[in-house]
Amino acid sequence: MLRALIEDFSAYQDRDLSDQESLPQADGLNRHQLQRLARAGLLSREGRTFLPSAAALVWRQSGDPALLVETFHHNVRFVGEATDALASGPRTHEQLLDLAREHFDLPWEASGPVRDRTTWLTVTGMVDLFDGRVHLTDAGRDILARIVMGRPEPDDTDTTAQLMPAAGAVVQLIEQLAEAGLRARADGANLYVPGTSANGGTMDALQVLVEAAMPSITEADFMQFVRNTFPKAQTTATARTAKDTLKALGLIRRTSSKTWSAAPAAIAWVESGEPSELARTVHASIAFFGEMLGVLDEAARPTSGTLAEHSMRYLPNRGKPLSRSAVNTRLNLLEVCGLVTRLSQTTYRTTALGQAFKYSVPCLTSDDGPSHVAPAADGADESHRDDALGSTLPLDSLGSDIAAELESSARASATPERLEKAAVAALAYLGMPGEHVGGNRAVDGHVRFGVGADSRVLAVETKTAASGRVVDQTLFHLAGHRAKIAAEVTLLIGPGFGPSMLMEADDDPVIAVIETGLLAEVVRHQERTPLTPTQLAPLVDPALRAAQRGDAIRGHWRDQEIYSELEYALVDILNVEAEVPLEEGAGSISPRFDASSEPAGTASRRTKSWKPSIFLPQGGSAFSTALIRGTAASLVSIPRGSAFALSGINGQQPRKSIIECAQETKLARSQKG
Repeated sequence: MLRALIEDFSAYQDRDLSDQESLPQADGLNRHQLQRLARAGLLSREGRTFLPSAAALVWRQSGDPALLVETFHHNVRFVGEATDALASGPRTHEQLLDLAREHFDLPWEASGPVRDRTTWLTVTGMVDLFDGRVHLTDAGRDILARIVMGRPEPDDTDTTAQLMPAAGAVVQLIEQLAEAGLRARADGANLYVPGTSANGGTMDALQVLVEAAMPSITEADFMQFVRNTFPKAQTTATARTAKDTLKALGLIRRTSSKTWSAAPAAIAWVESGEPSELARTVHASIAFFGEMLGVLDEAARPTSGTLAEHSMRYLPNRGKPLSRSAVNTRLNLLEVCGLVTRLSQTTYRTTALGQAFKYSVPCLTSDDGPSHVAPAADGADESHRDDALGSTLPLDSLGSDIAAELESSARASATPERLEKAAVAALAYLGMPGEHVGGNRAVDGHVRFGVGADSRVLAVETKTAASGRVVDQTLFHLAGHRAKIAAEVTLLIGPGFGPSMLMEADDDPVIAVIETGLLAEVVRHQERTPLTPTQLAPLVDPALRAAQRGDAIRGHWRDQEIYSELEYALVDILNVEAEVPLEEGAGSISPRFDASSEPAGTASRRTKSWKPSIFLPQGGSAFSTALIRGTAASLVSIPRGSAFALSGINGQQPRKSIIECAQETKLARSQKG
């Protein structure tokens, strides 16, 4: 396949490839995948055009696989180094993973990246795999004499680095960053870049998406492009978040009510291929990006948790710190631009290039006043908050932190206990107290849903998958786990499930399948649009299939937003009426409404109703009385001319909106003088 790809591109080498449609169709590879080959050194780029690299053309002529390995080694970390490590004897993939982590500072959680490299080496004949170990071949020993081994770069923070000059469109962005411009940047609190973040995948994904918007694209086509290009971004909500992220980063802009196009600065970055152009554009668009580099230099413990705590000082338009998820997205962007290097899973250091970048762009000065981050309980050292990742997640963590850990741990297949604890913490945050259990032959955790006689015990079973989809795992043992804790229902939680496994779980009447993406979304929404236990019931209802669960929850969110708008409007009416002198027989609480005169049970039934009901007293009162949510304490007055039936009175349909009624109230107030 690789040889055919190089052949195809060689045939197009002398043609005009400025148009994306001119690209050869090599076994359906998309531009995102072609960009990965470019990063491996097999393709080169001229603007938006892909052509075979010089090394690829030499290999095409000679057919020598050693040339491929040399090219990989020069462009991808831990290819030649892994080969060199095998010179002393065969090793397992786990041993090679340990070597990559400890000696080359590669932040890999699982052996997947190592296996990718040994696959390349196997195909080229440099290694052989048998008896569970990777063995070096004679061809592999020969290649070691032709390549120069790399070692972790020394601490180069005291050295200098040269930044490439900015392009014209990017220069204009930076010149606008006076004090007011810095404060006007977006918060960038909800950023999502599809694809994988490993091996520069974030930059590849952004470039592919920007190119899709060159010269322009409709919103519907753009979201479809996201779903077609990135297998893990299949929902409309995910595709929309990706589009909103590109807008927040300053990479695309709206050109009409239906179309988007790449921003001039984004086009300059794509055409130059220079990472610093991307960094400058992002810094000009979202707060706390370039400023992070200074915090990393100053912080005693430069972790994502530390940065989240410091972010509040650089967010003049936001009332709370960024979540770890938002911080990690920024760190990933800084890393792919070469401005920071990762020392461990959670710690980073500014590179020499990062130092140069920090002094080359205007940055917002830190607010040195009191920190807005809530202190740790009982005076505990806040530096230990970061221990939530990989250990017990505190139940008092912000919903955004819990949601971020859910999404991260769902793919951490090497540490499944993280997802177990995160799932229990998330459910507890939603009002379902429980505990983590874990261990072999035991339920991962259990929670209680409901109160009193109506409460139920729910078993929590979690599944992780680095690929984002759990496949080929049996479910027969779940019944035994439920029996041990007297649970009625199993909550099967994971990043996604293969078709056959999902069908089996959905068909089981006592299993509720919950994807971690949905659970994280519910947790985040609970901070701003809280749902009651009754409204949260669809989340754990085994009668619903996985595909129906999200729609049911989102319906309740829409209802809550409507109720919130209604309540705000009625409060406005109350505020206006409070300034109107009371008339005889009038007032906020109509004398014509007497709950004691109603038939037994009427008031209690109305009090339990969730829908607003409007009562229209007859007589000489200048105001009619509205009962909101059936609670006598919520009685407010509406002008008689504004009578309407929100939930229907005697079958009537609404005639006016509550907003119109509020406006009429204000008009009546002004006419009374």
